[in-house]
This record gives sequence, structure tokens and C-alpha cells, in this order.
Amino acid sequence: MKSIPFYLKIFFAFILFSSILLALFIFLFKNFYEADLQKREIFEVKKTLEYKEKLLTDYIKKVNNKLQALNNTHIFKEFSLDKKNKTDVEDLFKLIMSSNNDILQIKYMNFLGKELIRVDLKNKVLTPIKINELQNSNISEYFKDIRILKDSEIWHSKIEIFKDKGEIIKPLKYILRVVLRVENGFLSIVLDVNNLLNEIQNISKDSSFIIDEEGYFLIGNEAKYNWSRYFNSSLKVDKLYANSSNLILEKNYFESKSFISKRVYLNYKDYIILLTQLKNFENSSLENFKQYLYTIFTVGLIITIILSLIFSEPIAKLNKKTEDENKDLDLYIKKSSEELEESSKIIDKYVMFVKLNSEGIIENVSSALCNASGFLKVELIGHHHKILIHSDMSDKNYNSIWDSLKKGNTFTAEIKASKKDGNFFWVESFTEPIFNQNHEIVGFSIIRNNITDKKIIHELYNDINYKMQQYNAIFENANSGIGLVDLDGNFKKVNFMFSKILGFSNEELLNMSCFDIILKNSKKILRKIFEEAKEIGFISNIEKVFIHKDNSYIHLEMSLNLLPDRKNFVLVVNSLQDKRKLQELNQNLEQRIKEEVEKSRQKDKIHQEEQIKSIKLSSIGSLAAGITHEINTPLTYIKGNFEMMGYDIEDLPNSEIKTRMKEDSQKINEGLNRIANIIESMREISQSSSEIKEEVNIYSTLITSLTMAYNRSKQICKIYLNNKLFTIDNINKDEYTFLSKVQKQRVEQVWIVIINNALDELSKIEDYEKRVLNINIQEDNKNIIVYFEDNAGGINEEILDTIFEPFVSSKTHGGMGVGLNISKKIIEQQNGEIIAYNKNNGAVFEVRLKKLS
Repeated sequence: MKSIPFYLKIFFAFILFSSILLALFIFLFKNFYEADLQKREIFEVKKTLEYKEKLLTDYIKKVNNKLQALNNTHIFKEFSLDKKNKTDVEDLFKLIMSSNNDILQIKYMNFLGKELIRVDLKNKVLTPIKINELQNSNISEYFKDIRILKDSEIWHSKIEIFKDKGEIIKPLKYILRVVLRVENGFLSIVLDVNNLLNEIQNISKDSSFIIDEEGYFLIGNEAKYNWSRYFNSSLKVDKLYANSSNLILEKNYFESKSFISKRVYLNYKDYIILLTQLKNFENSSLENFKQYLYTIFTVGLIITIILSLIFSEPIAKLNKKTEDENKDLDLYIKKSSEELEESSKIIDKYVMFVKLNSEGIIENVSSALCNASGFLKVELIGHHHKILIHSDMSDKNYNSIWDSLKKGNTFTAEIKASKKDGNFFWVESFTEPIFNQNHEIVGFSIIRNNITDKKIIHELYNDINYKMQQYNAIFENANSGIGLVDLDGNFKKVNFMFSKILGFSNEELLNMSCFDIILKNSKKILRKIFEEAKEIGFISNIEKVFIHKDNSYIHLEMSLNLLPDRKNFVLVVNSLQDKRKLQELNQNLEQRIKEEVEKSRQKDKIHQEEQIKSIKLSSIGSLAAGITHEINTPLTYIKGNFEMMGYDIEDLPNSEIKTRMKEDSQKINEGLNRIANIIESMREISQSSSEIKEEVNIYSTLITSLTMAYNRSKQICKIYLNNKLFTIDNINKDEYTFLSKVQKQRVEQVWIVIINNALDELSKIEDYEKRVLNINIQEDNKNIIVYFEDNAGGINEEILDTIFEPFVSSKTHGGMGVGLNISKKIIEQQNGEIIAYNKNNGAVFEVRLKKLS
């Protein structure tokens, strides 16, 4: 059987392919058409519902404004049952109703709900109701809501049917009750909202409903839905939308495929529901779309046949030509394979190439890479690729690259490669994975390009660029004005300082010459200077008067240096005013140095005196330690024997002598205890200072320091520790416990310095009874705080901020050898803080130490 010609195959293939595309296009266009129609319909419905809601809310707002305006009149504030006053109100009500056609009734009630005045619209006539016909409204359903209204507050009812004395009035009218709380009662208006509801309904009459809270239809798109509560009570929203009725009644806004509903509130709890149906596009859109369908299909079929006829024959010819070319291609491929083999030899010779297996072992390498690295092929094949990487690359960087390659990524970078002789050369390396048919990595290929010369040139360029940046930085930031001028004095380049000195901008100077900014009678001399500079190469430190941009004269010191090209000068100018200022500064600096040297000499002298005092005190401390040891031994012996003697006295018969001996023994015992306390404090103070921080009760250190200062303090002032007068007759170092980790004797030294400073100032007060030193110790969550507060007049304000600095003092004599500056350092070494300030006509030293946790 003869085969079908290729021409016909192409023709039918075009017909089939074009038909499939045409059908797909029609299907997609139909869906798009339907979706677009529905989207636009939903948008329009939402806009309509918003407009309806606005009509209703604007209407209620308008009524509220009118009521508030009525409330502002004086008539309700002065209202009484006076006949004239009542007539005025009735006339006012008639006037309001005549100008507002939708008001059916206006009445005024007292707080008990009793109608006082009422005007009704009966048979289109405004009729005031007689007093005997007025009703008591406190039994009305809405009275319980309005009686809680505040002054000027407004209440709205739900939309309901109009009744008179409980009877429905025909024709049926939907009404809205609005009540305003006035000063002496309530103003109630009954509004006919039929026109409003009809206006809202007519915006989208064919497909919308207005529904009450219980699901009854107020107005519908057909007459049978109107007033359904009264004419057809079984007709509710669940009859139309059985599956969605609960959602319509419960949600403020609900949207489905067939309708959209929305609540519109009349007050905080009463509302109506606006519901608008959506068009059904599933059936109607296809009917509308048929006219497009026939046209598109017919035109598409004609275009398909024409295109098939046009392209089939050229493609058939092209196929014949391709078959002929394939024969020629076979011959070409055979020839190319021979050329490729030759090219491979060239590549091997000139291109650096490495092939690795999946573990990084070298499987093949080109001769070009061997020549560059100095290795033989047999020395590389079978070894790990790392043999070709210089040792400068860290294992971390290498592993990072290798991990990325194993994930199938390519890698391109400049790498420092290693040679066999230990030297190195730079290469640009491109590495990519080799995959098998299952997309698994079976190896890696690397192509390298020797860029050693490029790197050398780059480094030279960077060095030149860096030097240029240095030159520009020096040129622009020099304190002298520097300019590049040609042999005729024309400016070619100037720095910022040159422009600043002369007042001209950089651009202005580049269009000028040196002769434009010098005095007219000095131009000849300047030209002579330029000529001499050309011959000898430089002219230095010549003073000339130049012209500033503001035409003032400035004296400058200038220098000219001929560049090696002998085509340009470097012109340097300096302000002589700055030079004179510098000379004055140098003179002031010399005087300042002399003063500082003298101060330093005085400080050294004071420091030497302090060192001598420290040595003396150290010797006194050693002597005190020996004395306390020598005194302590006989004191122990005395106390022991005195205690035995006390027992002997107790054994004596009662007599006047025994009584006198017991009294004397008590006084002797107090004296011995005082000696023991003093000896104990001297022993603690005179012990060798330990530089190791230990757990210390700060309260006990205060007791020790106060004991050492007691001999002096008892003659100057009273000292209170935690509001208790301090004496050494009865000392309890463990009365309070405030633990901190510090160097005990260092802290005791600080307390002695602060106490002695306070005593020095207090001694200046003449009256002993007016002198007092209060020491208080307390703690917070983190710190132990010690306050030393005297009443000696406070610290001089001039030295208050610098009182802890070296050699700052208000006294003319020395202290204990450790001043406030050293005290501050000691406290800071204990991780603490010391501050000084004035309070209540006295000085306060506040010391904070870290509490032991």
C-alpha cells in the first residue's frame, strides 16, 4: 500500500492542532465571560445595598437633627398645662407636620408616660386630641425603653404597622417611632416610612426584598411578598432560601452565589434586612454567548484551513531539503570528528583541564596543567585534587567549596594553585559536576586559566591607586594652599585650602593666573620670580601681598618648585597671620609647660611627704602591734584574777565595806572592758593588711574604726551609729550583720579617713552641743549603704565636684596618710562607689558596697 504523502500529513496535523486550540480558546473565553459578568453584578449589588443603607441612615439622621433643633427651643423648658401654652405647642406641632408630609403624629408625654399634648393626621387633616381622649402610654411596649433615656437622648423603634387604639388603620402604613427626651418629658413622633421603603425597594425592584428581624417580608419584588406578616403569615424568608435563612437572619452581612443580604440598624438593637438576588449566569450566559460561538468557530475554521494550505507545502519542501542536508551532515560529522580529535590534542596542549571522580580523585589531566604545575601526569592521576591547591587555603574553605559541588552546584573562583617545587601560581578555576542518566554525580570537570600576570598587574594597579589616593588626600587636606600652575602662572589645579585663603572658588581660580590676584605694582617682581624659578628650580619663603576676593589685602608666604617635566610649578602659599598665631601659641605653650613642670614638682614633693608619713605610720603600726601584744598578756592576767577576787567578795558577809567593794569592782570591770576594746581595735588595725577579699561584717568594721577614733571624737562631738550614741564601754560588733566580700583593713582605713575629716570640720563649731556626726548603715536588694552625715556647714561648692581628685582639699594640714582620693580608689577596688554631697547644712559621704548574696 502506498504511504500517505508528507504534504497531506502536515495538512491534517495543522487542521487537528488548530481545532484543539480553537476549542480550548472557546472554553476559556466562555468561563472568563461568565466570571466577569458575575463579578460585575456582585460589585453593583454591593454598591446598591450601600446606597440603600445610606438613604435610611440619612433619613434617620435628618429626623434626629430636626428633633434636636426643636429641643433647643424654650417652649419645652417652660411647658405647663396652661391653656395658652398648650395651644402654642399644638400650633408648633401643626406647623412641623404641615412642613413634613411623612409625620403622622406628634405628642408630648410626661415622665409617667401620660400624654399631655397630641396632634394626629386624620384624613389628611391635622387634629389636636382633646384632653379626655389622651392616653396613658406607660403600658406601651416601648415606654420601658424610653424612660431610661438621658436628657436630649433619642430613641428609635423598629419598623411596625400603624395602629390607633390598638387597631390597624387602613390603608396599611409602615411607621417609625422616634422619641426625644426633653427637660420635662418626652417628645414622640410617628413617621410614615412607606415612601422611604418604596424608594429603597425601587432602586432594584425586580430582584430585591426588605425583611424584618423575624424573617417576614415588608416589601418584595412581587405584590404577594408585601406585608407578609399581615396578609400571608406563612410566607417568610425560609420559603425562598430554606438552606440559608438562618444565616440571613443571624449575620450582619451574608453573601452567597444567588443573593447578598445586609442588616441596616435603626437603633442599637432593631434593624431591617436588605436582600438582593443575583442573576443566574450558568444558563443565561450560554444563550448570550451562542452568537459569539458561531462566529468564532466559523472564522477559526476558515483561518485554520488557509494556514494549513499556506504552511503545508513549504514545510514539505523544507522536509525534503532537511533529508538532503542530513546526508551532507553525515559526511560533515565524519570530517568534524577528525578535526575534533586534532582539536583535542591542541586543547590538551594549551588548556589546563582536570577530571575528577565523585570523591575528588584525579582521573585525567591535560598536558597544559602539567606544564604549569611542574607535575607529570602519572604523579597526579590517582591522587586527591587537593595536591593542586596551595596550603594557604584553609580546610574550612576547601570543605565549604567541596560541599557545594557535591550538591550539584558549579563553582567559579580565583584560586592560589600549588606547584611541584613549592611555589604557586594564580588560576581562574571553573568547576562543574558530571551527571549520569539518573542525575547522579559521577565526577567533576575543572577548567583553569592562568591569571598570575593579571594578579600582578592588579596588585600594581591597586598600589598605584592607593598612592594616588594618598597624594589626593595630602593635597586636599594640607594646611597650606597648594596649586599647580604652568610656566605662565595659569592655574591648572588647586586644593581646598588655596581657595579658602584667597576666597575664590576652585572653578574661578582655574580660569585665572597668579598675576590676577597680586597687586599691580608687584606683577613685574612676580614675573621675575617665575623666571628665576625656571632657572634654579625653586624659590622659597617669599612674602607677598595678594588680593582677596573681597578686594582686601592679605600677606602670604609663597614658594615655587619646578616639577621634573619643567612644564609646571607647584605653588605653595601660607597665611602669615597663622604663622604669627603659631608663634604666640608657642610662647603660651612654653609658659604653660613651665607652670605644669612647677605643678608636677610640687606634686612630687607632696607625694614624697605622703610616702614619709606612710612609712612613719607603717612603723607606728608595727609598734602598736607589739604594744597591744605586750599589754594583752598582763590584761588577761588582771581580768582573770579580778574575776576570782569578785567571787571572794561575794563570799564576804554583808556589810558597808562589801557593798563599797562591789561598786568599786563594777567600775574597775568597766575600765578593764574599755581597755580590752581599745586593745582589740588596735590589734585589728595594726595587723598586716591582707590583699585577699573575704566575707566581712561591715557593721563590725565601723565599730573598729569608731573605737580607734574615740579618744579624739569624745572631745569634739557626739557620734550616733544607727541612731544610737556610740561609746566604747559596751560594744557588740555583731549587733547588726551586713555581709560583703571586701578587704577588711582597707575598708576600715576609709572609715577612719571619713570620720577624721568630719571631726576636723566639726571642731570649727564653738558649741559642743551643736556638733553631731550621724552614721547609718542599711541595705537594699544589691548594696550595703553607709551614710556619714555631719552638720559642719557642708563642702565648699568650688571643690565639691573635684573633692576625690588628688591634692584637692580644704585643709592646710595632712590627715591619716590616706586621703579621699585614695579612699575612692579603695572603695572602687571593692567594686563599690563613694559620693559626696551637701544636705541640711552639712556634708554627706555615701558609700555603697556589694551585698554578699
